[in-house]
Amino acid sequence: MSTAVIKILRCASPWLFVLAATGLMAPSTAWAQPRVQRLLQRLEQKQQFQQQQQYKPQETALPEIDGLDPWLRRLHELVPQSAAYYASFDHEGLVTAASAVEAWVAQWVQIAAGRTIDEQIGIVGRLHDVKSSIDRQLDNVLALRVEFSALVADQQRHEALRRYLQTANTLIDLSGRLRFLLVDGVEDAAFRTAQQPIFRGRLIDLLAEKQSSVGAQEMSMALFDPPASVPDAPPPLTPPEKFELIKIIVASGNFEFVDDLASFLLNTKTPPPLALAAAQAIRELGLPQDPRPGQAESLPKPAITAQQMRDHLQQIDPTRLSLSERARLDELLGWLANRIKHGLNGDSFRLGSFRVRPGDWLLMRNPSPYNLFTDLSPGLFTHVGVVALEAGSDGKQRMVIVDLPERGTTMPATNVEAFLDRTLHYVFLRHPDSAVGQTMGETATAFIGNPTEFDLNFRTDRVAAIKGKSLRGEKIHTYCAGFLLLCSQETGRPRETFFPITETTAAGQTKSNLAKLGLSLGEGFISPTGALFAPQLELVGRSEPMYDPGREVEEAIFDHFAGCMEHNELQPSPNAFQSLRLKMAEASKNNPLLAKALAASASVSEDMDLVSAAKAAAVVETLDEIAYGASGEFLRAREAIVEGIPTEVGERSASATQREATVQLRNRHADLVARWENRQLSPRRLRIELVKYYIERGKTQIDERFFGGDR
Repeated sequence: MSTAVIKILRCASPWLFVLAATGLMAPSTAWAQPRVQRLLQRLEQKQQFQQQQQYKPQETALPEIDGLDPWLRRLHELVPQSAAYYASFDHEGLVTAASAVEAWVAQWVQIAAGRTIDEQIGIVGRLHDVKSSIDRQLDNVLALRVEFSALVADQQRHEALRRYLQTANTLIDLSGRLRFLLVDGVEDAAFRTAQQPIFRGRLIDLLAEKQSSVGAQEMSMALFDPPASVPDAPPPLTPPEKFELIKIIVASGNFEFVDDLASFLLNTKTPPPLALAAAQAIRELGLPQDPRPGQAESLPKPAITAQQMRDHLQQIDPTRLSLSERARLDELLGWLANRIKHGLNGDSFRLGSFRVRPGDWLLMRNPSPYNLFTDLSPGLFTHVGVVALEAGSDGKQRMVIVDLPERGTTMPATNVEAFLDRTLHYVFLRHPDSAVGQTMGETATAFIGNPTEFDLNFRTDRVAAIKGKSLRGEKIHTYCAGFLLLCSQETGRPRETFFPITETTAAGQTKSNLAKLGLSLGEGFISPTGALFAPQLELVGRSEPMYDPGREVEEAIFDHFAGCMEHNELQPSPNAFQSLRLKMAEASKNNPLLAKALAASASVSEDMDLVSAAKAAAVVETLDEIAYGASGEFLRAREAIVEGIPTEVGERSASATQREATVQLRNRHADLVARWENRQLSPRRLRIELVKYYIERGKTQIDERFFGGDR
């Protein structure tokens, strides 16, 4: 690792410096996961501020009037307490309150950095309480989802549903944004207390009391001791402090921290009692499953396997453990031996604070252009899967997610924990009748490997046609949410049990515009969000919402496209390649060999309507190019402004093309560059300004490409 990077790590975070110095963050190690890489990037940006004296914590006066509590109360007062009240609910008022709460939390994070350490720890505790209150409010809102199906199915109910979804969407977003801000607050407090064990202990106690997932994320690196050769390194945590930190990680209920615990466990310098505690913590959060035989290389590898854990624990000298610890070690080794041989033992898999079982439904939330295409919008979820228990060819039982993606010709299955790396927010739903869940899980298992054809008309009648038939080898011709219906109908329960709300195409010109893409929402359409309103489905677990500014850019652009689909006439404008592909698709109608070749090149079923697929792809490809291009430019622009123009040689060397691209970005944002270099711009304000710019840039590109340039 370069000297410059080590400097950055040392100044920005003593604990990341420890990892760098001990080699645990080398790119070749399994521990260098995307979460850590994002943390590195953020800390590097913060260090740039400190080096340029653009961010100098200094004594900060408290505000004469503190608006945080009043705005927080206002937010809670605005949220309806029953489903019926949503029909007349003022959502714009909630958005205003949420924005004010976020702004005040950001201000208090900045204030805390300039107060005494004692005051800062108190402010960090207060801000944790604010986020907890938002999370409880979100839980209360999600609990109301079961009330809507009992309301009269009229326009008033549908308006209530839409405003309810807007409310849930706002609270999910606010929770993620507050977590994003808390990271800075906890990180700064951890840095300031690193050299003062008394205050460091107080901070650890506070984070344990608050069961802080942010604290677990920011402090987990403190498990590792700095090597003696590192000058000015922070004093290591005491063993009791490390035990307490492991408890914080477990209390967070976040499966992601298994990566950190695995790295600590496998470190040869970790004392046996702490290694045992880390292993038990991994078991409590959820020991990753062995990869499925033939698992795709693109899927993430587990941070630790049962075999690796057992091999490491067997090397522990029992004489270095107490009697009770030896007993726990023996029990753990026995459990691991069974896991190695048989895989999962039982009908559930631990995912942090909850367990998933066969037949559970996974609803995932990601940026998507489809969120506003139905009258039940904004859609909270964009993709789905069904949990299944699979006996692999190696004889091991695994809990997997079975889902129907748009591309591919066979039904895939993916280990649950690996599948969840694809999303920032998700929920699991479960039918309370174990027999119903078992039937749905067995149905999903039976379809693994079956031929598939994604339905561009989003019909459900084809699903109903195979009810009760033998599932072996049966072709699945539906779409992602249709697969939920396919599994549920085998239970014999009425469709309304699982999908009580009728959905149709959004208003305005959405239907005619979708037809230009070769798409339609068939009669009886159901969406990933629709399952949320089933009274009999229990919400058994959800992830903590995350905020990512790049995803904010993408989601805003996708939503703008969907809004234009309702209010404007779509004007598809395929490029030369897309036009040629469409012509070939049309020619393939009478040429089976050509159809087969086209389908294979696109990784879709040869029975699919290739003309419709080509029409849809021409728009979706360009839409993705605009949305993901905008988020990528946002990241590059922020880097160009913060880090400046790279040099021709040295640690920040870059090619002439890369340097020219940086110059162009800095010229594009000359005003932001000037404000940054004149110390007039905070990291948060820079992010906000750039996100706004690239959202507007993406919207303009959407208008020009698809809607005649009109807003």
